[in-house]
Amino acid sequence: MGQISIGGQAPDFELPDLQGRSHRLSDALLRGPVALVFYKASCPTCQFTFPYIQKIFSQVGRTAGWTLWGVSEDDVEETREFAEQHGITFDLLIDEHPYPVSAAYGLQFVPAMFLIQPDGTISLSEYGFTKAGLNHVAGFKLLTANDGLPATRPG
Repeated sequence: MGQISIGGQAPDFELPDLQGRSHRLSDALLRGPVALVFYKASCPTCQFTFPYIQKIFSQVGRTAGWTLWGVSEDDVEETREFAEQHGITFDLLIDEHPYPVSAAYGLQFVPAMFLIQPDGTISLSEYGFTKAGLNHVAGFKLLTANDGLPATRPG
């Protein structure tokens, strides 16, 4: 089994954030689409990708009409350090070992990015750094062909 594909149904889940508050996917979908970006702090491609995700959030933030969650495969302390190091201001949820939510989404690589529509259908399913995926989530051309960045970078 691989990562859930476009057109698949997103498994519902509930995870805590850094403050211990619980977040449920089905509740967030009532407000609109949800972008999930799974990561591990020690992953170099995750470290490369997250500043661009933060840039998207900084530009469209809570007015985007969607919810953005980072889903950490680390403990609370590692997640907090990653957030501070990369200036992350959106919610980071904790999916600790044995990573039940990551497993439910069929992850084999991180970063992994999903865009989930309010009906629970996955409209974006990518892994690694991809300009196309980041631009899709942003809803605008954040990254361009001649910006000096690779089109993709494996996780």
